[in-house]
Amino acid sequence: MTRIRHGFTLLEMMVVIGVMALVLAVAVPSLSSIWDLEQRGLARELAQTYRFLQSEATLRNVCFRLKYDLDAGGYTIEVGDPGSLVFGSPEEREEAMEAEQKAIRMFDTPGLSGMSAASGSPTTVSQDPGTGSDKKFTGLDMSGFKSKIEFPVTTGYGFVYTPQYKEPQVPTPEGVERKEEDGPNVVYSYVFPNGDIEYTVVRLVDIDDPEDGYTIEAEPSSGRVTIDPDLTEVGQSLAWLPSEAPESR
Repeated sequence: MTRIRHGFTLLEMMVVIGVMALVLAVAVPSLSSIWDLEQRGLARELAQTYRFLQSEATLRNVCFRLKYDLDAGGYTIEVGDPGSLVFGSPEEREEAMEAEQKAIRMFDTPGLSGMSAASGSPTTVSQDPGTGSDKKFTGLDMSGFKSKIEFPVTTGYGFVYTPQYKEPQVPTPEGVERKEEDGPNVVYSYVFPNGDIEYTVVRLVDIDDPEDGYTIEAEPSSGRVTIDPDLTEVGQSLAWLPSEAPESR
């Protein structure tokens, strides 16, 4: 009577484990390479988007706004009035908003809530950071052009910075609940009708390795958009600019 053997011998198990280890050794670097190509592609796409919007802004005489969603990942391109205002610092924005609200209160007539007593036209104060006007931005609808980019789950933001904010803005830390009155965790960056870009630094990183990523920097003076695999210090490319204008004699 023949006995039927069940299971594996120790040698067979060692061979299987060895093959699995070999497959993992080959697969892990390949996956890392794929993720790196993914991030590099997203960085190039963002840089190309800025360059495209530069030419479109001058051609169409409009202002473009990139809305970076720090928590969800990705960004949306919006279009607005060429007269939209952007301030160079949080202090300037706060002063302008206070002055605008003060002017609205002065001309407010009882019974005409939200209407200007002087003109009878609606008066609104923009809640968007970085703009002191009431001009609205809308989604960009252009055939053959994606106005909303969503990141894959492996890629996120290290930070996004523009002069409108005191510090580089980062995603909400895991486990921390964002207050409803704070609104969504977004950062705005503008491209103006004359082709100028608001100084912007965007750091894209690997979710599992925040040290690994690409830095996209848009320079206002030259209009250049650069990509660097290293962490670029905010303001480094503008260090050569004088802090004050020369005195006239």
